Amino acid sequence: MSNVNRIEALVDSIAFLHRAYQPDSEAYKLRNPMMLKNYAPPGKHKVDEQGVRVFDSFLGGYKSGVYDVTIKLKGESNSGIKTTDALRNLLAVYAINKEEDINTIVFFLRKAISKDITPLTPLSYFKD
Repeated sequence: MSNVNRIEALVDSIAFLHRAYQPDSEAYKLRNPMMLKNYAPPGKHKVDEQGVRVFDSFLGGYKSGVYDVTIKLKGESNSGIKTTDALRNLLAVYAINKEEDINTIVFFLRKAISKDITPLTPLSYFKD
């Protein structure tokens, strides 16, 4: 069994998809590894022209991603995601719908935490 935190692995997999560690990527430039959109009242957070959050540091963006995923895994977000939903449903909330992208994330997670992960793995698997 891996000692990698499963929630962090989820964030890492989405960051990997967005090329968050590549200096030419938007995720890197915005310091937003998950490319989180802003849903707060206007003016509360810095955003780009597409409504994507802009963070002052990569760590701030990463922590926000971990928090966002954690809230969703608890079923406490406005997204309607429940712990019984599949990984595929969570990814759709982050606008990750293409099979190729879902497979990239699944492949990453299989290497990071478990070979048994599929797009249909229930979100309860990822909770602390």
